[in-house]
Amino acid sequence: MRTVGYGLLCLFGGGLLVGCQDAETRGMARLGPAGEIVRASMNNLGWSRSDAQLESARFTAVVTTYDEQGKSYTDRQEMVFDFADDRITAVGGTPQGRWRAAARGDGEFTLAADRDVNEGQVEARMAPTLVALLHRLRGPYNLLDRKEHARSADATRVVGQDVVRVGVDGDNRQAVAYYFDAASGILKFVTAGADRAGRKGTITEYRYDSHPNGMLFPSHVRLAHLGDHVLVGEKPIFEVEISDVEF
Repeated sequence: MRTVGYGLLCLFGGGLLVGCQDAETRGMARLGPAGEIVRASMNNLGWSRSDAQLESARFTAVVTTYDEQGKSYTDRQEMVFDFADDRITAVGGTPQGRWRAAARGDGEFTLAADRDVNEGQVEARMAPTLVALLHRLRGPYNLLDRKEHARSADATRVVGQDVVRVGVDGDNRQAVAYYFDAASGILKFVTAGADRAGRKGTITEYRYDSHPNGMLFPSHVRLAHLGDHVLVGEKPIFEVEISDVEF
């Protein structure tokens, strides 16, 4: 098993997502102008109900990663997202055997694999993917973390959608701004590294499914380079299709 630190990519502390009421007590009061839209996002996602506390989720993920030349690699994985422990675990396989990888909010990445699996190839693909996915699935809860501070909440438009842009201070390599749908309050985009077309940065897009317990959870997460002329770019880094979610 190999263990690698990816601390420069991570912004979050562990143990925050044990229910929205605790999170509100510890973080909501200092969100300032972003408090209303963050509260609306959590309410409309269904995460603020005391009977729907978001502690963990297990799901099937079809993961597609792209190299710099645009070549893609797709496989099916089983993932567990442990909110309380700030960890995401993935189990997958190659023709050479099975592997199990995990990323934590403190930046640690671990990988265990069958003997014939090329661990270097799995790590190169999955370490940055899991680290980013862990942050993005936490969504609006990241704004309650002590390392991300909301600076503003401004109305704007992205790809023809009315959104509220929440700019954040912190390590902007992981998040520069969060974009919430102006009507529903649900998180739609996250920019990282930069927040303007033509710059060196990324944008994450979300789609959601509803579940029997009344919660919404991402069904599709796409991370792409910022576009040359528009914020949402056409050059993806990874895409994750999520199904069979169990809370």
